[in-house]
Amino acid sequence: MAPRDQVLAEELDSESIELGDFGEDQPRAPAYAYPEPDRGKHAWLFLWRYQSYRRVALIVGTFTTCLAVLASAFSSKVWHLLLTQGVLYGLGASVVNTVTIQFLNEWFIERKGLAFGIQESGAGMGGIIIPYVSTEHLGCDSLVADNSNRVLMTWGLDKYGHRTMLISWFIAIAVLSVPSIYFLRARVKPPATTSTSELGTLGFLTTPIFVILQAGNIFQALGNFLPGIHLPTFAQLFGASPLDAAGMLSLYNAATVIGSICTGYLVDRYHVSVALFLLSLGAAAAVFLAWGFAANFSALCAFAFLYGVFAGGWSSTWVGISLEVQKRSPRADLGVLWGFAAAARGVGSIASGPISERLIADGFGKTTWWPNSYGTSYGVLILFNGAMLTLGGVGCAGRICEILRRIGHRHNE
Repeated sequence: MAPRDQVLAEELDSESIELGDFGEDQPRAPAYAYPEPDRGKHAWLFLWRYQSYRRVALIVGTFTTCLAVLASAFSSKVWHLLLTQGVLYGLGASVVNTVTIQFLNEWFIERKGLAFGIQESGAGMGGIIIPYVSTEHLGCDSLVADNSNRVLMTWGLDKYGHRTMLISWFIAIAVLSVPSIYFLRARVKPPATTSTSELGTLGFLTTPIFVILQAGNIFQALGNFLPGIHLPTFAQLFGASPLDAAGMLSLYNAATVIGSICTGYLVDRYHVSVALFLLSLGAAAAVFLAWGFAANFSALCAFAFLYGVFAGGWSSTWVGISLEVQKRSPRADLGVLWGFAAAARGVGSIASGPISERLIADGFGKTTWWPNSYGTSYGVLILFNGAMLTLGGVGCAGRICEILRRIGHRHNE
């Protein structure tokens, strides 16, 4: 058998593993950022054909992101903002994030999960410094009446206007991101071009392990963002001030930093199903118990912290999920797998907004006899939130099936 045919046959065999086999008994791929040299051209789909242009893409993406923010400062119509902060900023930031993930995957092998966990914690760190609460959540009257209760970003927009604040935002992004380009480099020089047969590496899409883990990712996304969207408004039911609401969001963001790093550590030391189980169970329990039975603002702050620890670290499991999929499809690229996970999360985040608004509207006056937070118009939303987070742990099903099957084999022996 020719070497190429043999490689393809081995991959087909690895992709035919049943759902219950989570790969613990399967031989691990060598600890290389890239596969062996003779298979390198089949392994990486980034930029599809022109992998050597990743650094150029990083530079272009960084400047596109910065200039999009600067251009938005001079917007005078809604479509200007949609073009700059919506399209251009989104494209630039996506390119930067994708290239960064690729480089990070090359440089870290043994502590890959922890490295990605620290990277994912960056979003939470930003939320600690600037806990943004919209004017709708804070209430215009309070913004005008008391400067001490204004959140940094909202206060700046109100006092200096959007142009000054967006220019300041542009300066901050440029100062932090442009110099970092120098330090972001590939560890291994990829080939200049690759063949169009790279499309074949998408074979992992049909593997049962990818389908079930992706389904869990979508379920989790449907519930993940709901507390962050509605907690500031919900806190007003307990008499929380705008400053209190901002502090609660900062507490949540601080907890996501802890959750992201700890989850990355778990992924390195244990099977990814352990992290999926703990995060799903912890987040769902926090929603059902801490939010559902919250009777005052202090209890709500405790919920925000617990929820941030468990739900905030979910994206740090993606590296573990990707490595599990790669055990079946060795040619699957971690960057592409990460992209599919992020896309599924995006679908869930977009859908969760309209769904939650409908649940709140339909739940108004229907749960008044329920205790504490369940008795508000948010009662049905809380139940939906907890249910989706519970279903997010569906990725553990394959691992559980494998363990039960092993126990059955030992019993029969």
